[in-house]
Amino acid sequence: MAETNPATTGSPRSRVTADLVLETAARLIDREGVEAFTMRRLAEELDVAVTSIYWHVGGRDALFDALVDQLLDQMAALPTEAGDPVDRIAALARSQRRMLIEKQHVLSIAHERDRTPRLFLPIQRELAAQLAELGVTGTRAALVLRAVQVHVISSAVIRFSAVRGDTHDEEDPSLWDQTWPDRALVEALQSPTDYDAVFEYGLAALLAPLRDGLD
Repeated sequence: MAETNPATTGSPRSRVTADLVLETAARLIDREGVEAFTMRRLAEELDVAVTSIYWHVGGRDALFDALVDQLLDQMAALPTEAGDPVDRIAALARSQRRMLIEKQHVLSIAHERDRTPRLFLPIQRELAAQLAELGVTGTRAALVLRAVQVHVISSAVIRFSAVRGDTHDEEDPSLWDQTWPDRALVEALQSPTDYDAVFEYGLAALLAPLRDGLD
């Protein structure tokens, strides 16, 4: 007797696709975290039997591998805006940071599976191509490339850590005494941090020597 595909039988709600399973799993992981994720919870979210999920994507490990594969494809296809090479480097850095923030939980899965180097390799290759167009190669190119990547990754980590955290310590007025000479600075530091603005400021500073070389 031929095996019956549970995804094509039963009620309309049981008719799912592999893409829908992965999309729902990613959304569930983003909302509740990797630790809380179970195949049973995913089945409840889809309103199907667990066997229907296994039919399409396999078990938990296979599903996680598929999510990482999706992220690899997305990282390899990050858009770069038109303009000179420095503009394209900046655009790629912004796109990468945005992707890391949006896909932070899937990124942690990739890290656990030791696939992070492959995840960033296409971006590094594109950065290297843009640097070569600027005439920046060899050891200097490696230093610039790594500086940009460290800035992007650390900014993303700080950004989503801050979102998950409690109230910021800098808002406690008892931390700021009169030994600070610049009271306007103190008032600014007591305000919530604009992490996007900090990222842009740092990125501009990193790329300024490259842009000077275009003038």
